[in-house]
Amino acid sequence: MRVHRFMQACALAVLLAPAVVRASGYAIYEQGAAALGMAGAYLASAHDATAQFYNPAAMSRLKGSQLALGTSWISTRTSFSGVDPYPGFGVTEEMKTGNFFPPNVYWTSHINERFSYGAGINAPFGLGVDWKDPNEFTGRNRVTKARLHGVNASASLAFAPNDKWSFAAGPSVLFSNVELNSIQTLATTGGQQVNVANVKLKSDYKEGYGFHAALLATPSEQWRVGVTYRSTVKVKIDDGNATFTQIPTGDPALDGVVAANLPPGQPVTTELVFPGMLSGGVAWNPRPDWTYEVDLLWTQWSAFDKLALRFPKDPTLDQDIIENYDDQFQIRLGAEHRMATWTGRFGYYYDHSPAPSESVTPLLPDANRHGVTVGAGTTRGPWTIDAYNLFLFVENRSTEGKERDGYNGTYKTYVNSLGAAVTYHW
Repeated sequence: MRVHRFMQACALAVLLAPAVVRASGYAIYEQGAAALGMAGAYLASAHDATAQFYNPAAMSRLKGSQLALGTSWISTRTSFSGVDPYPGFGVTEEMKTGNFFPPNVYWTSHINERFSYGAGINAPFGLGVDWKDPNEFTGRNRVTKARLHGVNASASLAFAPNDKWSFAAGPSVLFSNVELNSIQTLATTGGQQVNVANVKLKSDYKEGYGFHAALLATPSEQWRVGVTYRSTVKVKIDDGNATFTQIPTGDPALDGVVAANLPPGQPVTTELVFPGMLSGGVAWNPRPDWTYEVDLLWTQWSAFDKLALRFPKDPTLDQDIIENYDDQFQIRLGAEHRMATWTGRFGYYYDHSPAPSESVTPLLPDANRHGVTVGAGTTRGPWTIDAYNLFLFVENRSTEGKERDGYNGTYKTYVNSLGAAVTYHW
């Protein structure tokens, strides 16, 4: 019986791995310092090369050519408090402080008065999970460490038939890989959980293709309306590799049972679904030195309703994992005040979690978020320098006793993001 449970646990560790892409909290919207100073409310008022990400149709309203390079320092802190029956009241866990530096580069230029073009490279998805004391972490048979990397390259062509309208579209390619580590345990006759195997899943970078389309309407000097759609991207992981390494326990009988039943290293395939997004915004310029904007974003997380896992060497392990995520929305509000040599910015956004309580796990403790941002920028000759800081307050999230694997409690998370960008105009 316990050997059967061990085999199930090892299989589950592999099956969980592709789920690292499912939470809105790990979709990275930090793609430009000027935009993030306004909390990302930039769809209608985009005025630098990051328009290639936020609204490519706005490239038609830019002057000359621009090259922008930027990055963000994203710092995360997460803790967990358990409840009965497992892992129990009084159990507390903590992740190592995460530090991530997603880069971005954007370039825009003009063909003539009506046609503009641009290209960009960014990291729109990413995840880093690393629980402290992995050998003792009560959720170690689910995850101890996980990484998701996503690198996106896109290009756009914009057309402005007149001063009122501009349209844009283009292709994109997303390269992604995933890694997940866990430690599998068995219960001794005394009820103690003993570590018996390290489990690791890792894939190489694989690509998926998508597209985007956008428009910008300028009905008057005071108003702009922008809309952008980015398609769903599916990345087929056909080279995933699961490895199982035994951990000696010092009990010859137990070690013999584990060695006899430890699954062999084997390939696993699946498909990662990165959701589509539809966003719209309205910008108002009541005075030449002020801009206010409100954006609404809808993300199609319901497209990621399940994971189809296939094991070519052992089809008996094939399984469909139900996710049941909901479509997700955000609202972003921002303002910009232009002065003689400096520009000041501030904003707020609300990001609603798509995760049902049963899908809140040590891998993805997702929750509703409130972001407050401030930023500043200055232009000197052909150079513009922008910076921002995001204070992201994440609501405490309880599993409400519904977590699919019975690991229940409350997660607390705080995130801070500090970023800067340099743009060269010519």
